[in-house]
Parts: sequence; structure tokens; C-alpha cells
Amino acid sequence: MANPVILLLAIVLFVVLVVGHGVSITLPKLVWAQLHTVWRTFGRAAPTPPDPHGEPATPAYLRVTAARDLRATWWDGLERHERLMGDAERFLVDRVSDAFRRSQQHGTGGQGCLMLFLRPAFLLTAVAVVLTATTLTILPFLFALLAWALGCALWAAWWSVWAAVARTGRAVRGGPAPCPYTGCGRTIHRPVRLCPTCRAGHRQLVPNRYGAFFHRCRCGTHLPAVLGVRRLDACCPHCGKALPAGYERARVVVLVGGSDAQRAGVHAQVLAELGATSGAEPPLVRTDKTPVLVYDPPGDAYGCQESVAALDVVRRAHGLLLVVDDPAAHSDAVHAVTRVLHVLTALPTRRRRHRFALLYTRGVQGDDTAVRAQVEAAGGGHLLRALDATGMAVRSVPASALAGTVWWLAGMPGVAGSGESMAPEPVRRPGNATLHLPRHRAARHSLLITQLAGYLVLPFFLVLLQTGVLPPSAFFGLPGTYDKWRHPLTGSVRQVDLTAAATRDWPKLSTSYSAPGHPPSAALPGHAGYWSVKGSPRKSNWLRMDFGMPLPLSEVSVDFDPDSVKSTFGPDVDVEAQVGAREVRLPMGSPHEQRQGAMFSKEYGYDIPVPEPVDSVRIGLGSSLDKDDDEQQLQLREFNVRWTSSDAVRLHPADGGRLVVENATARDLAITVRPPLLPAGWQATLVGRPSRTLRAHDTYEARWRITAPRGTTARAPIAYAVGISEDDRTVTARCLALLTVSADTQPLC
Repeated sequence: MANPVILLLAIVLFVVLVVGHGVSITLPKLVWAQLHTVWRTFGRAAPTPPDPHGEPATPAYLRVTAARDLRATWWDGLERHERLMGDAERFLVDRVSDAFRRSQQHGTGGQGCLMLFLRPAFLLTAVAVVLTATTLTILPFLFALLAWALGCALWAAWWSVWAAVARTGRAVRGGPAPCPYTGCGRTIHRPVRLCPTCRAGHRQLVPNRYGAFFHRCRCGTHLPAVLGVRRLDACCPHCGKALPAGYERARVVVLVGGSDAQRAGVHAQVLAELGATSGAEPPLVRTDKTPVLVYDPPGDAYGCQESVAALDVVRRAHGLLLVVDDPAAHSDAVHAVTRVLHVLTALPTRRRRHRFALLYTRGVQGDDTAVRAQVEAAGGGHLLRALDATGMAVRSVPASALAGTVWWLAGMPGVAGSGESMAPEPVRRPGNATLHLPRHRAARHSLLITQLAGYLVLPFFLVLLQTGVLPPSAFFGLPGTYDKWRHPLTGSVRQVDLTAAATRDWPKLSTSYSAPGHPPSAALPGHAGYWSVKGSPRKSNWLRMDFGMPLPLSEVSVDFDPDSVKSTFGPDVDVEAQVGAREVRLPMGSPHEQRQGAMFSKEYGYDIPVPEPVDSVRIGLGSSLDKDDDEQQLQLREFNVRWTSSDAVRLHPADGGRLVVENATARDLAITVRPPLLPAGWQATLVGRPSRTLRAHDTYEARWRITAPRGTTARAPIAYAVGISEDDRTVTARCLALLTVSADTQPLC
């Protein structure tokens, strides 16, 4: 395009095309893309899969899944925004390429120059469109975040209650217990609970991220997390074997020392004397009160200090049965006992609740004293002194009648066993159970409704701002600021026509002459007629309006019938005002003109400014021309007397000298109630202290004690005025009324 004019037109057309495409196509697409993303995430309510690296349960929606949904909604919307803006850019390039592909057939160019001008326009349009779309979508997203935060707060309060209940229950039931199986013995802080439907193991069946009061298994079964947890089947988290009910309450007695075979023999003897089956797994014996666990660590568990330190069951034991066949210092049994004593003496004092029973296998009979003597005679005095130095209860027993010794070690003397082993059923591993993944429809639909409501908040808020319903101090004073910007104080000043509310008593109209049937009252606003001096025997006739007191008028307006104006220069009118005994000649203001053809116009009226308060206005007619009948042909169609008043405050005169001041704006205003204007002889005294601040849409009632001159019977005018100040600007609201001697009021505003 070598022609610069054509190039300029092409630039303008393409700029209009870019802006129009961005506003009418790209912007709706961006908003619709965000709405579609919100609907896809929260409206369709897709199933929520369980955590693949955690519990076989569905996380609580508000605690985990809601944050993921909100994050996915926002970032997916931004990705779609990026694709749509790329489409808009390709649209521009394609249109320019198509246009210049056609123009190149005629040997013209200039695509690069055109793109140089279009690129800034496209960037500005893209920024404006993206900012507008983000503004429209960020508010619903913030509403959803607020609803989610409120839900999380309520969920946290709900969780804290049940977490405290669960913690209290665990504290009442006791601390951790060892696994009762011989091959394990490790401490179980929290057993694995099995789902009764799919047999899936839940390691964290407590109030947590998967639920506060219950957890939802992957098969859809609701599992209790606080009340009724112990009714579910349990297994050891270390060895995976089933745990019998009440294992955590068992009293633990551990066999220490001797060889593996020797301890096995003693273990079988103890179980037989307690009435249980030898070799039962786990070696738990049911009693009338608390079960007893007689634990024999497997293999060479006492061979070194490290292996002994790894035995959690030793630290959790209530009593230890020390099996010693050779009390000499070099024997393996004594070394095993010494290693166990090292582990126990390292424990805090409050956890040293153990009892020791020294079983001397070579002692057949005798009481504690006799057995101690036998051990000391065999060179075991050092062992007895080491046991006594621990400060724990120690008893020496022979290798016969071990049942009583076990009851004493368990802290339950005189309790008899039932002869039953507490062997649970084996754990059934989970099969291919059908997954019932939750959709969280209620929670997701609540967030969906919140986001959809967010799209309506901005228009609804603008409606509230427009109507002025909100308090002016709400939202950090935004309603008051908006009302100030929408309705500035200086813009509330209006011209008020006082003669529109004229009555028979006010204003007083007098004339030098009035033609029959055409009195001066016929020229008042709203009256069909005119004032004429036709037939007057004199020249320079006049019409006078007496207000009874000085009024701060802004202008006087006179309008004649254009057909009655015969002079080319308009009607010859002079307007004078009177202030007391002083006359003020008012300058002519802007004329009222009527077109006369294509080039000429005729004046038929004037707007005459009034510079100061006046008592009366006189409209004089005259003729500066030679024709004497010009004045008598004039027909005064309408005359007006106006003053300025602000409609930010409405004044309502009432009987008894009362004035109700109403704030018509949606913000607070500073007001000053001024003394009313009254005719000479009338007096007004304000009762009480006037208000200085008027709240939005509030009212204030001022009251004056008004006294009239003696002998007055006619009604008198009264002019109220209230000053309004804001941002160093002051305007005045005015109102006129007629007042009787008894303070009865007739408003004229």
C-alpha cells in the first residue's frame, strides 16, 4: 500500500477491528472459559480418588480436596486465557495477511508498516480485555475462597472437639502396648484397623485430614474415628498379624536369661500352670480381670547389648522372670540379666515399675530366703547385689510352682486364669473390592453456588451504591465516596421558581394599569393568559412584585408573546429592584430569541440577574420608538422570580415554627441552620441547640419561637435557609412558607 491515505485508512479500520474483536469476542470467551472451568470442577462433581500414597480412605473435602479444586479452577482458567489470547493474535495476523495477499496482486506492499501500528493497539486491547476478565472472575474466586476458609474454620473447630475426645480416650485407656506375638514384640502405638467390608487396613483411624468423626473407606464404608474404633478388627502395623481384643490391657511378663531352649521350657511350664495351651500364639492368657502376656523373645535375643536395646517389650514389661542356671559371673544367663538391667536403669524413674523374679533352675524348693542362700552359695552374690541396687521389687523363686510368681510379676496376686488362650482369627487380606468414590456433591455445589453468586455481587453492589441503601461508612467509606462522586455538592444547586407556588397572599402584585380580563396574575407560571396594558391612558406602565422582605434572588425572567413584539430590537423593558428605600437598576441579561428566517432572530424576553437581596421587583414597559402603540400591543405571557437552592437537603416547614431538615444523600453532611428571614416586626428565636452533622438519609427538626407584631392578622412570608458544607464548599438549601400569627404554616416549596 504505497498510498499513505489508503495505508492510514487501513490502519484505522484494523485498529477498530482489533478493538471490536477484543471487546465483543475475546472478552466474552474469556469469561465463558472461566465459567466453564468452574462448572466442570464443581458442577459435574467428578469422583474423588483416594490418596495413592496414604490411607485407603477419601480425604475430607474441605480439608484437602477443596483446595485442590480451587487451585485447579484458577490455573486451568489462566491456561485457557492464554490459549484464547493466542487465538486473538492469530486472528489479527491472519486478517492482515489476507488483506495484503489480495493487495500484492496489484503490486502493493506495506504489511510490516501496518503491523508496526497494529501491534501496540493489539497489546493495549489485550491488556484491557485480560484485566477486565480477571476483574470479573477474581471476585467470584475470592468469594469461593472466603466460603472455603469459613468452612475450614468450622471444620477445624469440629475436628478439635473430636480430637480432644479421642486423645482423652487414649489417655484413659493407657499408653502403647507391645505386640503379643513372639516373633514381633515391637511397641504398637496405634494398631491397623480393618474395614469390615473390604478388609483394607487403616493406620490413621483418628481425627485427621481424612475426617473428624469418621473416615470414608475406598469401598464407601464409613469407619468410626472416635467412638467405636475398638470394635473394628485390628492387626499389628509391624508384623501384620491379627491382634486379639484387649491386648493393650494385658500385663506383660518377659522371660530373661538362659539359653533359648531353657527359656522355652520355662515358658511352656508357665503356660501349663496358668491353664493355657503350650505354644499358643499369641501367648496371651485370659483371666478374670486383665489378660497376661508371658513373652519369650525368639532366638538369641540377649546375645548382645544392641539386640537387648532393640527389645521394646522389655521396656513395656510389668515384670521380668530372670532364668538363671549358673549364677557365676562368666555365665551367659548372668550376662543377659546384666544387659537387661543396663536398659532398665537407663529409663526415667517414673517408668521403672518393673518387678524381678530370679528363677534359679537348680533350686528345687524353698522360699525366697532359701533360694537366695543357694544362689549366693553358688557364687551369685554379685547378681543378688546388682538386683537389689536397682531399687525394684525382687523375689527369688525355685523352679517349681511358677504360676504364683507370674501373678506377682504381673501385679495381680490371687487371680486365677481361665485356661483360655486369646488367639484371634487370622487376618483376611483385602480382595478386589469395588471402589465407591465419593463426589462430594453438597460441598462442591455449595462452592459452585458461591462462585456463581460472586458474578452477581458486583452488579448488586453497584445497584446498592446507586440507590444509596448502604451506610456511608460501610466498606471503608466506599458508599459515601461514591455518592460524593456521583452527586457532588456543587451539582445539587438548582434554580427554583418562586412564582410557581404564588398564592393570593404572596407575592403582592400591583400595576399601573391592567387591560380588562388581563390581570397581572394571568402571567404567573401555570396560568393560561397574559398581562396587557392595552387601553392605558399613559405611557411607561409597570408591574410590581412586593415580597414583604429582602429575598436573595438569583434572577428575574420575563417572556412576551413574540407576535406582540413589533420592534425589531425586542421589547423595551427596564427592570428595577428596591432594597428598602434604595432603588437598584438591574442590568439586562441573556435574551430569549426566536428565529426569523435563516439570518435574523427576534428577542421576546430576558433573564435578568439579581446581584443582591431585594424587597421588590418592578417590570417597566416603555417605547423608545416613534410608534406609541408598541407598548400597548405587548403581552406579558409569563414572568418568573427565581433563587438558588440545593436539593442535597430537603426542607419541610411545619406548624409551630418547626422545620424538618432531611438529608437526601447517602453520606453524612455538615449543616448550619441559619435564622429565617421574616418581614419587619416579626421575630424568631431558635429553641435548643442546632445539629451540626446530619447522617445519611436522617432527619433533624429545628424549632423557632416566632412572635408577630401586635395587631397583625395577615399571613407573612418566612424564608428558611440551611447551609451545607463539604470539602471546603458551602451551598444553601432554601424554602419559602406563609406563616400566620398562630404559627400555622403553608409551605411554598
